[in-house]
Amino acid sequence: MQGRQLLIRRTARALAISRAILALVFLVAVWLEPAGPARMAWLACAMLIAYFAWSCLIAAIAWSSWWWDFRLARPVQIIDVIVFEAAAFVTETAANDFSSPFLAFSAFLLITASVRWGQRSVLLTALALIGLYGVAGALFHAVGIWIDPFQFGLRLMYMIALSMMIIWLSAERGVSRGIPLPIPAPDTGPDTCAIADKRRNAVMAGALAHVRRSCHARGAAIAITRTEEPWIDLYCDYGGLFTAERIGPGALNEDFGRDPRHDAVLFDLPRQRRIVALPDLKLAPLAGEFAYALAQTCQVSSGLLAGFRSVGSHGQVLVWGVSHPATDDLPVIAALARDIGAAIDREDMAMLAQSIAVSNLRNDLARDLHDSVAQFLAGTLFRLEALRRWIREGHDPDPEILAMKEAFRGEQGQLRMMIERLRRGVEGDRGTDIVTELETLMVEMGAHWQIAAAVRSDARPITVSMGLTHELRLLVREAVANAVRHGACTRIDLDLASRNEGLLQISISDNGNGFLHAPPGSRPRSIGERIDALGGRMDIVSGASGVRLDIVVPLPKMA
Repeated sequence: MQGRQLLIRRTARALAISRAILALVFLVAVWLEPAGPARMAWLACAMLIAYFAWSCLIAAIAWSSWWWDFRLARPVQIIDVIVFEAAAFVTETAANDFSSPFLAFSAFLLITASVRWGQRSVLLTALALIGLYGVAGALFHAVGIWIDPFQFGLRLMYMIALSMMIIWLSAERGVSRGIPLPIPAPDTGPDTCAIADKRRNAVMAGALAHVRRSCHARGAAIAITRTEEPWIDLYCDYGGLFTAERIGPGALNEDFGRDPRHDAVLFDLPRQRRIVALPDLKLAPLAGEFAYALAQTCQVSSGLLAGFRSVGSHGQVLVWGVSHPATDDLPVIAALARDIGAAIDREDMAMLAQSIAVSNLRNDLARDLHDSVAQFLAGTLFRLEALRRWIREGHDPDPEILAMKEAFRGEQGQLRMMIERLRRGVEGDRGTDIVTELETLMVEMGAHWQIAAAVRSDARPITVSMGLTHELRLLVREAVANAVRHGACTRIDLDLASRNEGLLQISISDNGNGFLHAPPGSRPRSIGERIDALGGRMDIVSGASGVRLDIVVPLPKMA
């Protein structure tokens, strides 16, 4: 497993080994050329022996030091181009077109530029190869050294075609795939803050485990600061052991407060070395003293560090214990950091949506309980007081007691229906006649509040969904209770009308005192919220002869 990881995203080592192999093959090919010795065999062999030794030295550097490998990369590329151009001419023979390592070496140089620096460097390397090859050919011809024009032109065309292909392919360099961070399962419980922390910990634990596996590291950490909070949330993964803690204001806050000028950094604190990945995918070594508070907090001396931002926070990702770190890891950790920032945004949005849903559910439950249970209990107190006077006057209380029992039984049935709706959800494909439903309700409300109640409708039946029926029943209950308790009415009339444009019109009028002390434009809160939720509107006409509520709600289409 360790051996397999040595070349995983280790471009420098792969290129160094390939360079040494090509140099050796080139040397052997010149030495054992079956078509005869090369033009300048002694010079070619001496050059290739020196180049092979140079390649071995570069391979040793690439294997031992990511810092010097990066610093020497461009000079090595220039030397490779020069040696290639010189060797291509001094090893020329009359019939070695297909035995020459010409194409292999030119492809190696272009691929090296692509994986190290990107499309622009491939273009520059291609122009250097083609230009130097053309200039060298012209010079050889000018001084009278023989070259095969057909072979020269064919190789030039080969180089142009190969360059165009690799330039095109190198355009995809730096494009990273997003990481599928695990989504925690929904939790239920009374403590919303505890649930939010649990979900956030689950997201961070999954992200750290993925980062650690992706970078083949021993440990990883994520530090996050919220814009409105002074402390830092620190999450660590030590070889699979996840920890989470909150750190007060200090060095981490100051470190996060700096203006980030790079996406990611490969650093070595004891040697004061670091290579940074800039936002345009360029890599640059930085000299001078530096320190990273997150690395010091986690007691890490070398590793990879990347910053990220989300809508409501910013933070850093730290990775340490990477097996043979290299500049190849910089785009990877930068992409992982960006994906973690996006995951934090998604989690924040999910928690916000959940909080809004819980708040709406609480408001709906409070409104339903107010318009049903609370108003029924208020009416029951009203009836009990009347029953108390009835008994004092010497009348028989049994009929009223039996009526109250029936009222309680009906209310119990309504509560069971409400509980069932909460458990199963509203069955929107079922319908019922709203006229019959409200007629039954008004009979119950008239008996419960001891008033006269009537329902009139210009059409029958008017079929509506079960959900709308539930809402309208609670709306009418609240309107009747308000009219009796606050307006002291003795009669309520309810008129129903179904319009052609898919609207249901309800008029509730009473003979009470009206809203004598209510400010202009005020309306009953519970009824107003319920009508707004249904997408309807309400007009209130209040006077000395009573109050009339004109309500219009849309009728959803039945399946």
